[in-house]
Parts: sequence; structure tokens; C-alpha cells
Amino acid sequence: MFFLQSAHSYLQLALASVKSRMEYRASFFIFLFTLVSFYTAQALTIGIIIHRFKVIGGWSVGEIAFLYSLLILSQGIVSCLFSGVVEFGNFIREGTFDRLLVRPLSPLGQVIASGFELVGLAHLILGLITFFIANSLIRISWSFFDVVIFITVILGGSMILAGIRIIIAAIAFYAVNNNSLVHLFVFSSREFLLYPLNIYSKGVKFLLKFIIPLGFVNFYPAQYFLKKSGEGIFHEYIVYFTLPIGVLLFLISILFWRKGQKDYESAGG
Repeated sequence: MFFLQSAHSYLQLALASVKSRMEYRASFFIFLFTLVSFYTAQALTIGIIIHRFKVIGGWSVGEIAFLYSLLILSQGIVSCLFSGVVEFGNFIREGTFDRLLVRPLSPLGQVIASGFELVGLAHLILGLITFFIANSLIRISWSFFDVVIFITVILGGSMILAGIRIIIAAIAFYAVNNNSLVHLFVFSSREFLLYPLNIYSKGVKFLLKFIIPLGFVNFYPAQYFLKKSGEGIFHEYIVYFTLPIGVLLFLISILFWRKGQKDYESAGG
């Protein structure tokens, strides 16, 4: 019963968040237009580069489109569910986090629910469009097992991206202004995922494999589905670890959040 009541409370917070955003429809559609324009410009930039060089790191236009679609699909889920986490620093700076602490609900759950972003669905739609375009260009043969792996990859990739967001958000418990970290690790780091990892230096590849495992969001999964040759240290079947790595990173992020919340000192002392 308590679980159902809590779930209902989180749902009400999410619906209230959507409703408050829809009250300013002009802003909502401007943001949506900006989002679509951003992805269109990003796709055109990639297309121009590929048209100029024909292939990038041995990957064709269709293969990079597939790589791109995996990123946007995972990003879409995270944008819907975890946009509020990105703004968590504001909760600390404005002192509004204290109000969440007195409610009989998880503070992190409240932050997540209050930031539910309907525009995130645009990411999913664009991701699906890119996915189908990529499939029409490269003709991937899908088995039932491949579909299952694909679903686990999207879930695992989403948990990796969400885990990174929660960790960066939790740093606000210690350093109130975490905006630079948000831009660096949540937004700027994604730029590396637009292209295959094998074009980067050893240092960048090491970072995206072992420190911030973003390579598991789209590169290693794409390598598996496209049957690309192994990329040195990892076999293509490393894709099976995408979901476990996502779950592990997400659990670590929750533990880090709880540690930060425990150490947090409210605005009132």
C-alpha cells in the first residue's frame, strides 16, 4: 500500500511538472523547435564531414547514423525522466531542497519527478527516425535475440547517462555551483559519442572506456550490431555488459547521492 501511495505521489509530481510547462505553450514550442533545429544542425554537420571524407574511422554514413540513433534513443529516455537532476544545483542554491527533506518521499525521487520533461519524447522520435533511416542504408538483419540485446542496450545506455547525471548533481551537496561540471560531463562529453571511438587518441578512448563508460552507450553496441572488427582491447560481445555496467553505475550514483544528502547542511544550519 505504501509503495502504491508513493508511486501515486511521484506520478502527481510528474504530471504537475508537465502541466506547469504546458502553461507556457509558447516557451514549450520554442524549446521544441530549438531542440529539433539543434539535432538537424548536428546531423547536417556529421553529413557534411562524411560527404567530405566518405568514411570516418572506417565507418560509413549509414553506420554513423546507426551510432547516432543509439545515443539519441538513450538520451531521450534520460531527458524525459532525469532532466530535473541537471537542475539540482538550483535546489541547493535557492534553499528549496530543504522542503523536500520534510516530505515522506525520497528527496531524489522528488527531484526526478518534479523535472519530468515531456519534450524528451522528441529525442525518442528523432532517435527512431534516425534508426530507421540508418537501417534502410545498411540493411541490418535482426533476429529475436538481437532485438532483446538492442532493448537491453538502450536501457543500459540510459542508466549510464542517468548515473552520470546523478553523480554530477550530488556534487552540489559539496560544491553548490556545479554548472561547469554539468556542462562538461552531461552535455559536452556527448560530443565524443557522435563518431566512432577509434578515431580518438588513446587517452580519450581510455577515459570513455574505463573512467566514464560512455563508449558502452553506443559505440560498442553499434560495433556488435554492425559486425565491425574488434577495436583492440574489447571484443564486440562486450555489448552484453552494457546493461550490467549501466545498473552498476546507477547504483553507485544512488550511493553517492545518499552520502551527499547525509553530509548536506541545510540553509538554516
